[in-house]
Amino acid sequence: AEALNNIEFNEPKIPVINNVDVKVETDAKSIKDALVRQLYSPVRWVETTQKITEDTMNLVEMGPGKVLAGLIKRINKEAVCVSCNDCATLEQSLDLTK
Repeated sequence: AEALNNIEFNEPKIPVINNVDVKVETDAKSIKDALVRQLYSPVRWVETTQKITEDTMNLVEMGPGKVLAGLIKRINKEAVCVSCNDCATLEQSLDLTK
């Protein structure tokens, strides 16, 4: 919390869903507060995934591996999940999610 107090947060340009309250935050102060609470609160992964897939069914996992994409598909079989770990797979993923 002390470290975050010294960081200026701007209002997000894309929706930010915290996994403490499972809600979309638009206020920078609320996002900062949720980040602190995430340190000591359970992750509400299933509910967060359900919330994300209410608005979109095309998801891209960034970074090595496919763990998150696999977990999302277990929760919502209709979701299109692709994994990207480099520029080439990112380009391919962008084509798949159109």
